[in-house]
Amino acid sequence: MFQDIRKSMKNQRGFTLVELLVVISILGILAAIAVPKFADSTTAANTAKVAADLRTIDSAVAMFQAQNASDPASIDALVTAGLLASLPVAPTSGQVFINTTASARPTTAYALEGTGSARRAVWGTGNTSDDFHR
Repeated sequence: MFQDIRKSMKNQRGFTLVELLVVISILGILAAIAVPKFADSTTAANTAKVAADLRTIDSAVAMFQAQNASDPASIDALVTAGLLASLPVAPTSGQVFINTTASARPTTAYALEGTGSARRAVWGTGNTSDDFHR
């Protein structure tokens, strides 16, 4: 009985070291390709969110000006007037694309700058919705 088991085990072969190394190398190459793609997706999502938030705030500013014939004092005034459901929250980590380059930005809140028709929503170091990829 033991001889039969030994005979059947000799006939079964495993993978060679070279085969295992080839498979591990291929998996490493695939991982090296996939990780940067994931990081780019996160950056693109952050960029899209910031740009969309800025456009939403700009629209709310225009509606506020049309209704009140004055500039909103802050973004809070847009929420109080019912033009924004809540204050937008900027992405808290990662990068966003500004002016065709990826720039690390600190976590900041949105703000308003300018007066009259030049009143715009800004993010970070004064970036408007025009500064982002579309």
